[in-house]
Amino acid sequence: MNVLLSAYACDPAHGGEDGNGFHWAWETAALGHDVWCLTTPWGRQHIETEMETLGNHPVAARLRFVYVAVPALLEWLYRWQFGVYLHYLGWQLLAWRVARPLNRALTFDLVHHATFGSLQMSSWLWRLGRPFVFGPVGGGQRAPAQLRSYLPDWFRTERMRDFIGWLLITFDPNVRQCLRHAALVPVANHDTAKLARRLGARRVELAMSTALPPAFFPPQYPARPPRAGRPLRILWLARLFPRKGLHLVLDALGRVHPRVNFHLDIMGDGPMAAQLDGWLNATGLQQRVTYHGNVPYADVRAAYLNHDLFMLCSLRDTYAAQYLESMALGLPILTLDHHGATDFVPDAAGLKVPVGTPDATANALARAVEHLYDYPDVLVGLGKGGFAYARQHSWPALVARLLRRALPGLVAQPPAARKGPAGATVPLATRTATRQFIA
Repeated sequence: MNVLLSAYACDPAHGGEDGNGFHWAWETAALGHDVWCLTTPWGRQHIETEMETLGNHPVAARLRFVYVAVPALLEWLYRWQFGVYLHYLGWQLLAWRVARPLNRALTFDLVHHATFGSLQMSSWLWRLGRPFVFGPVGGGQRAPAQLRSYLPDWFRTERMRDFIGWLLITFDPNVRQCLRHAALVPVANHDTAKLARRLGARRVELAMSTALPPAFFPPQYPARPPRAGRPLRILWLARLFPRKGLHLVLDALGRVHPRVNFHLDIMGDGPMAAQLDGWLNATGLQQRVTYHGNVPYADVRAAYLNHDLFMLCSLRDTYAAQYLESMALGLPILTLDHHGATDFVPDAAGLKVPVGTPDATANALARAVEHLYDYPDVLVGLGKGGFAYARQHSWPALVARLLRRALPGLVAQPPAARKGPAGATVPLATRTATRQFIA
């Protein structure tokens, strides 16, 4: 069938939303469909290099990219946060105008908005009158107000975000129209599901918002060596943004009983790096924490395999891709029981602590660390549970599942019937962050 894919962010050389956009396009074509992908020119060089490298690959022959540029003024305004919204809204309008003649010529069987995965920003493509899938999207989640002491500049980073989201929902009629006309709205967490239904979406389903290439998964569970007196190795990996909850993690680890021998490795960079020394001094963790800053992705993969526990307690997150990467490499998770972690970190793969007061939440995280230290067999069981769960969420599986749910009458070809190699996936060259967007 003919599929029109909207991927504002799309770049095979990047991770995040950029990498997701390219994977949605590639895997849809790998299922035997002809795909036209609308995207910005930002990833054009990497896309064209990738497609040239692939040459006559049968999947590449079914995949076409259409680059939609916005006026120079919107490009210039992108440097400020309000300009990000204007750029995205302007691009959506222009993408619809480009899509109309394409649809008249090709009559798309399915229109799919893939990136950005933001409910509030919506899409204009429902106006084409074709079966329309909007998502997976997030945007319904909010940082818990009771934990605002862990969010520096709470008003600017969270209250303003919530206010802008309210403005878009209230005064942009396209948001409600997009949801009401969508044949399917896959959502990345229960918070967004509740919001989508309230705004009139007819068919809302929980769906994983990211996936992994099949080549990412080891052939078998990668067992960690016994501790035998060594520290419990804990990994924190993310951009150092306020909402990622590093301050909370450090406060919790500062409350762990002194008998517990642990060491935390922090990987990533961002605006909160300047506050790290102060947090370490306040919690007395100077000798128990190593800050690595940005590291090459090969080192990140090695870190997943060389640690005993992944501890990311985002205060607001649609769903952190690091959770899936951790589980795929057999690394147990300790996190908060809210947003995407509630829905897509199974109990078999990690411990999820309820959100309460700052003291109650930090103390509960500390007790969880002590429990996992005292019972190493529990860690092994969680690692194996996560490894089994993650293997269900490869990119080929995710895309095929969504297409089956969206159009049951137009069944996607099973891998054995593809013209190209079964499970063919273009590996992402690097894992750098996409352009930032509040979602």
